[in-house]
Amino acid sequence: MSQYLALLCDLDGTLADTEPQHCAAWLEMLQQDYQLSYDVHWFEQWIGTSDRVVADWLIQKHELSVSIDTLIGQKQQRFHAMVRKAGKSFPGVLEELAKLSEQFPLAIATNSGRGDTDVVVPALGLDRFTDVVVTATDVPNLKPAPDIYLLAAERLGVHAGGCVAIEDSAPGGLSAKAAGCYLIGLNDKVEMADEIIRDNAAALARARQILGTVYM
Repeated sequence: MSQYLALLCDLDGTLADTEPQHCAAWLEMLQQDYQLSYDVHWFEQWIGTSDRVVADWLIQKHELSVSIDTLIGQKQQRFHAMVRKAGKSFPGVLEELAKLSEQFPLAIATNSGRGDTDVVVPALGLDRFTDVVVTATDVPNLKPAPDIYLLAAERLGVHAGGCVAIEDSAPGGLSAKAAGCYLIGLNDKVEMADEIIRDNAAALARARQILGTVYM
């Protein structure tokens, strides 16, 4: 018998309402720099995946004569400016994180790269609640592989099987379950979740209820 000891949270779409800025940055960059017209529906298929995956697809699809790092850099420049100007968390999330962080260790486990998280986390004030942030830059395999969640748990000094995770995407959900976490999903995309709660702050409140309880 063990206890749930820590919370591992995805970032974009879970703690940070930044998917609109990610989308706008990609669409603006592709239109202005490469005359490629995509829309929000195109971007939706990439939610939860790394910029590196998106950039690789675009380069191959359109035979672009740029590197993956160059394309990501062009997108990130716009994204960072947008987040600094208009980035925000979801309603009630900061309040719930304040309660959680007083009682339990918390880590952010994201498929975003270190370049993005180093902007988003302080811009939204999330660094008040944890200094453990594991990103796509830190592991060999991205979500849906379990690497990000396993490393986040390790850096908190706990076993991943004793952690609660919150996710808004299928790749993230698969990653958390592969690591052994108890998973709260935020929508039907996270169909492998142990339970689904469609409000971000309510999901954090539920995680606080679960943490400290005994499981077999």
